[in-house]
Amino acid sequence: MHDLLRDKARRAQGRPAAPSAAVFDAQSVKTDTSVPTRSQGIDAGKKIAGRKRSIITDTLSLLLAVLVTAASVQDSMEWCAS
Repeated sequence: MHDLLRDKARRAQGRPAAPSAAVFDAQSVKTDTSVPTRSQGIDAGKKIAGRKRSIITDTLSLLLAVLVTAASVQDSMEWCAS
């Protein structure tokens, strides 16, 4: 459903349904103490214990993909494993 709505929004803007460029961003966030430790990690660069949420959007800021991992997973490796 999401893909259909994104394609429709892109066409309404005069763009092709499939994007030709995308933007990647990741953010490390602290987690509550009730979150299982096996799903957490430490982002050494930011010194945050928790999870990392990563998103890919097209040039219209429409969501293409979301991935949540332990904060210890490197940005460059996240999408290779999924």
